[in-house]
Amino acid sequence: MNRAAGIALLVAVTLIPAAGAVRAAAPSAKEYMQPLDTSAGSISDPKKLLKTDLDRTVKVSVSAMPIEVAFNQLNAMLGIEFGYGEGITPQLPVTLNMSGKGRDVLKALGGSAGIRFEANGPSQLRAVRARAKAPLRQTPPAPKPQ
Repeated sequence: MNRAAGIALLVAVTLIPAAGAVRAAAPSAKEYMQPLDTSAGSISDPKKLLKTDLDRTVKVSVSAMPIEVAFNQLNAMLGIEFGYGEGITPQLPVTLNMSGKGRDVLKALGGSAGIRFEANGPSQLRAVRARAKAPLRQTPPAPKPQ
């Protein structure tokens, strides 16, 4: 047997068992990118970083005060540290008087201030701008010319 035939036989013997181990499988739901909610008050945590219990009952009471005051109240009750994304300042005025689950209070606070929250760590949320709500279309779109 010549050298080329020996190499071809060695490659075939090596690859045939390996080909059986590699099987095509449909991707699971975890492999697909999930949509990100960017509306006001939403909490996005695609990497499951946040470990704080947001089901704990909290009370926030601020009236035309900087959002930093509301964040300090939530920090005292939930232990969450807040950061600020681009365009969000601690002096952003907000009004909210609410008691309920931490998740619901955060949603209401975000809706009041026009912000959303992104998880950055086990007890860290960053406030970022929420997308503006798209206006509802009153008429159907014009048909495309053919």
